[in-house]
Order: sequence, then structure tokens, then C-alpha cells
Amino acid sequence: QGVERLAPGLRIEALAPDGLIEAFSVEGAPIEGGKAFALGVQWHPEWQVSSNPHYLAIFQAFGDACRKRVMQRDANASQKPGL
Repeated sequence: QGVERLAPGLRIEALAPDGLIEAFSVEGAPIEGGKAFALGVQWHPEWQVSSNPHYLAIFQAFGDACRKRVMQRDANASQKPGL
């Protein structure tokens, strides 16, 4: 199984030597005025993540996005009346 072509609004991030799309992202995925972390991959970036800088970058970006989302969610919750 693989991705042959992408829908509008998706961007190719990585291709295999045979042209198979191995990674893609969502352009401008909105979440409360910010950007969402949206990345699809067709391989196992968790495999040897500590020895591959590209794989590590994926996990670091995901962690950063998670922390940012928690901060946004907490800030929005504290602004609601009655909380």
C-alpha cells in the first residue's frame, strides 16, 4: 500500500527512490489561530531514532507541537468564565 497522489492542501515531504510518496504534511492546518502538527509517513521513524537526525527531527517537532497545543488549550480554558 502506498500513496499515489495527494489531495489538494497536502504537500510531499519525502519520496522513495521509486517515486512512492513516503511522507506528506497538511498545509496550514488551523487550530485556534495557530498551526497543527500534521505529518503522515510511510516508514518507521521510531526505528533507530537516536542515530538518525531526520527521524529525531520528526519526534522533536511532534513534541514541540504537543507542548504548544497544551499551552494553547490551557490558556483558552483559563479565559472561560467560571473556571
